[in-house]
Amino acid sequence: MPKTTKKHADDPKFRKFRCQLFHSSLSRILASLRPGMSKPEIAKFRDGHFRHSTSGVQDVSLIHEALFEVGTYGELWTEFGIVADLIPFTNDFPRADIHETMAPDILHQVIKGAFKDHLVDWVEKYLVLTHGRTEADRILDDIDHRIVAVASFSGLRRFPQGRSFKQWTGDDSKALMKVYILAIEGHIPTNVVRAFHALLEFCYLVRRNTITKCTMDEIQDAVSCFHQYCEVFKTSGVISTFSLPQQQSLMHYAHIIRLFSTPNGLCSSITKSKHIKAVKEPWRWSSKYKVLCQMLVTNQRLSKLAAARVDFENRGMLKGTCLSAELEALTTVGQDNVKKMNLKGTSLDRQRQRTDGGRIGDMREGGFWG
Repeated sequence: MPKTTKKHADDPKFRKFRCQLFHSSLSRILASLRPGMSKPEIAKFRDGHFRHSTSGVQDVSLIHEALFEVGTYGELWTEFGIVADLIPFTNDFPRADIHETMAPDILHQVIKGAFKDHLVDWVEKYLVLTHGRTEADRILDDIDHRIVAVASFSGLRRFPQGRSFKQWTGDDSKALMKVYILAIEGHIPTNVVRAFHALLEFCYLVRRNTITKCTMDEIQDAVSCFHQYCEVFKTSGVISTFSLPQQQSLMHYAHIIRLFSTPNGLCSSITKSKHIKAVKEPWRWSSKYKVLCQMLVTNQRLSKLAAARVDFENRGMLKGTCLSAELEALTTVGQDNVKKMNLKGTSLDRQRQRTDGGRIGDMREGGFWG
């Protein structure tokens, strides 16, 4: 995205240019999908049959045109969040549906969004409003002491400094979710604890690799319980509304799961892990001088090594380890030696039989038995 100086950062013309460039770039990137939205294509479905299909489900250009007739540019921005003088990328796709392009994101919507940015912060605000800053700080210190005192166990992470992070990561939020309910119990109302429990139940349900009809019912029940118990934050004055993107996204998970299957394969933590391997780790390995060139060279070499590994595996050069190869070689040599010994023993037995048979014949000819 284009950047500018602080002097022009808030210039309306530059902001409009940057937004329009973003939408134009998306339109160019997705241009290959445009023919499939206007002309039916033959596609194979999961049941094995071929059918004519088109991408998308509705024409959003008609919706935008209808909205533009509602009011002025200011009213459209205030009521609907639409920049009227901006041409969205969906305008170039006759059957695009912006609502279905927003895939569920467990990491940023549920874990770092609803849990960390909302519930954890709301608990602190609730304690301040209810007990005052001094008493709230004492309670928060006790919560940190409980988090620190968590015993070492498989699957649990220890927090020596409590929940006071300079920068929260996705792994920090995931690990804190497992111990936070026990840490806050007794300091806050029961409905707040139940709200945390409902959110955690929802998170663990949608992260399953297989979601059945019963699981869908449990997800809907967890969302309903979560919104019911969160009313305590509204009645206590902590927040004034629940119209937040992360909170709103929870209500659409059931519909999106029916359309696109389990969201565990759509979580942005997948791309986050790729970002770590492609950006963060090469940056740590660099000398911090002309970092970009070093990072590019590192990624090129890693890609070549990965390609070489695939080629070697296809050729059968990387089957097993060095130890297993040596053991297999020793086993082969041992089996060959055993075969040779068996063959040698067999030949000796035959030779003995021939020798013994000749002696017996000589004895008969010599009249040994009369």
